[in-house]
Amino acid sequence: ARGATRRRGERVAARATAVKADVDTDCVNAIRFLAVDAINKSNSGHPGAPMGQAPIGYVLFAEEMNFNPADPAWINRDRFVLSSGHGCMLQYSLLHLTGYSSVSMDDIKQFRQWGSKTPGHP
Repeated sequence: ARGATRRRGERVAARATAVKADVDTDCVNAIRFLAVDAINKSNSGHPGAPMGQAPIGYVLFAEEMNFNPADPAWINRDRFVLSSGHGCMLQYSLLHLTGYSSVSMDDIKQFRQWGSKTPGHP
């Protein structure tokens, strides 16, 4: 079950339902369009990487990774490393939507602005 503690590699039986598919699609689209909106507002960059990588980001954060936004220094957390500079808005979106207070909506609104916490890539 989601949220339950499980060991690495342990598989959880998934049930394919129309409701789950709709929720998954809505979550992926939320990631995509948060990224697109921030990129468009900044008037800089392009949304290709976040749009294309949103499904895998969703699966990683929703089903595979162990993390706790309330305790971001938790020693046993999984780390998400994204080396795709043009896709950095994907990481900001995922962190915000999973509850990390270190990336607020105001931070996302300041994407690629001088001095912001969400500077994009050089």
